[in-house]
Amino acid sequence: MAKSLREGEIEELKSRCDMQTIISGYVNLKKAGKNYTGLCPFHKEKTPSFTVDPRKQLYHCFGCGEGGDIISFIMKIENLDFIESAELLAKKVNYSLRYIQSGGAEKSEKRSRIIDANELAKKFYNYVLFNSKNAAKILAYLKKRGFNDEVLKKFEVGYSPESWRSFSDFALKRRFTSKELKESGLAIESSRKKDEVYDRFRGRIMFPIKDVVGRTVGFGGRRTEEGSSSSAKSPANLQSAKYINTPETKVYSKSRNIYGLFESKNSIIESDRALVVEGYTDVVALHQSGINNAVASLGTALTAEQVELLGRFTKNVTLVFDSDAAGQSASLRGIERLKEYNERLDLYREGNIDMRITVLEEGFDPADYILKKGKEAFLEKVSSSVSMIDFTIDTVLKKYNLENLSHRLRAADELMEFVSSLSSKIMQEEVIKKISGKLNMAENLLIEQLLKKMQKKTLHTLQEVQAQSAGYDVSPARNIEVEALKILINGIGEKFSELLEIGQEYFRFEETKKLYLILRDIINRENRASLNFPVQISSDMLEEEPVKKLYNLIIFSPVNYSDYSLASREVYNNLKRIYITDRIGEINIQLKKMENYLKSLTKMEASEELIIKRQKVEKRIKELTLKLNDLEVEKRSFTS
Repeated sequence: MAKSLREGEIEELKSRCDMQTIISGYVNLKKAGKNYTGLCPFHKEKTPSFTVDPRKQLYHCFGCGEGGDIISFIMKIENLDFIESAELLAKKVNYSLRYIQSGGAEKSEKRSRIIDANELAKKFYNYVLFNSKNAAKILAYLKKRGFNDEVLKKFEVGYSPESWRSFSDFALKRRFTSKELKESGLAIESSRKKDEVYDRFRGRIMFPIKDVVGRTVGFGGRRTEEGSSSSAKSPANLQSAKYINTPETKVYSKSRNIYGLFESKNSIIESDRALVVEGYTDVVALHQSGINNAVASLGTALTAEQVELLGRFTKNVTLVFDSDAAGQSASLRGIERLKEYNERLDLYREGNIDMRITVLEEGFDPADYILKKGKEAFLEKVSSSVSMIDFTIDTVLKKYNLENLSHRLRAADELMEFVSSLSSKIMQEEVIKKISGKLNMAENLLIEQLLKKMQKKTLHTLQEVQAQSAGYDVSPARNIEVEALKILINGIGEKFSELLEIGQEYFRFEETKKLYLILRDIINRENRASLNFPVQISSDMLEEEPVKKLYNLIIFSPVNYSDYSLASREVYNNLKRIYITDRIGEINIQLKKMENYLKSLTKMEASEELIIKRQKVEKRIKELTLKLNDLEVEKRSFTS
């Protein structure tokens, strides 16, 4: 872990968190007995299977298996790492976390400094826009485009002065270093003088890019004629581009962030739809008109990571594109990304992300459309959007002369490649019917072509499923190990101490063995009499997903033993018996090998060396036989 918290800090933070209250900010929870239930935010469902237990301060979904403490919930739903999640929780409950100051915190400290630099830049640019005389023409330009002060302040839009070092000098006076400004992407190293930097963004309207919790992670800078001057142009032609964006940094990746999502996420949840446009000004214009569920992809192609991020807030996404070639091309690239996403996360298993496409008339982008035609006309246009499937079919077919047989076959081949990415057989059948009608081609021929394309994918999927099944055994032996862990977690039964000290060699399976070792360490650090059961394991100790899921499964499963002592004895005896049986099997194999080896020695000519070898083998056989007899006796003592 890059940054370390002081010992006991996580426990202190969790003690200040009301889990039900915090999760209610993300999930509509209803009282159900002693617990609270709601629709799981991590998978699509119609019947609530997401449970919050306020006594244990744990959550668990009986549908998808996700679960854990409040830290793991924030990590999952906000897509943050452990420390970031703790920091967000601390902010929610107004608690100041205490850190261990060491070299191990260097990486996290760099991230914090980059975010701090971005936050400073955001305030600087915003102040310049509204207070500098040199930015008056820029503010007038934005007002002319139809933007009012309210929406500009909502998105904290700013302006970067045209001079070379305005922000850099400002930041350096506030104890930021040249290196930190370079690492944040706000400044560029000068080629003339070592350790000297100049501003990356000059003479541009600045759009802060925020993560889902509202931290400024980057910027988009838009050039305007009003903001350009010959004195500020870069020799590298950096300033000639219409848009300049923050480069990839430790906190910003354009493929993993979405402009306007922080400002839009509540409206996206309420409307159950996200409108994805191309430009920053499009988002701002739509919000000003009252369309508050608009966001922008940071680049022309919607990435799989961005679709996944949107999927946390809605399953309904409409892409709004210009009618020009760039817009059409972006749509196709976005579809390729969605195919990749479908294959990776199997979206179509239980309902899919409903991806729809709206293409505006020629000469309009969303901002212009709103300005010239109004909100109602735009919403009407969006309401007539076509499904991603229909748009894909129509876009592909436009590339071919459908009167030509070879062109129709090529179109069919391209479309079947897309259909093969859909996991739902029902959807595949519906799409094939549409394609069959448009191509005037028999459905069975298309299905045959589809099956050929899916053959390799199916084989690969089958191999993955078999590998997963092999790694998650449901044998009786594993069930015994799980029951042993349940007894340790809940602190019950007369054989608790024996189970605690039984040793990791009694656990065959990797996830049960790892969970046993974690439990043993926690319990051994405390006095059993003073330990609160069930044993609470923090998220940072459950780094591996199979171990975390196993713990969540056990912690949320009922303890239905009628006699705790009897149950613990049976589990202990079964665990010992299985282990002894395994050892007996191993010894029998060794004996067989030794006996075969002895036979081979007997056939050889006698020599002093051979006699010594035979004596050693015979001695080892006797030792193994005695051990085998002892184990058989011990096994009978553990067999009920």
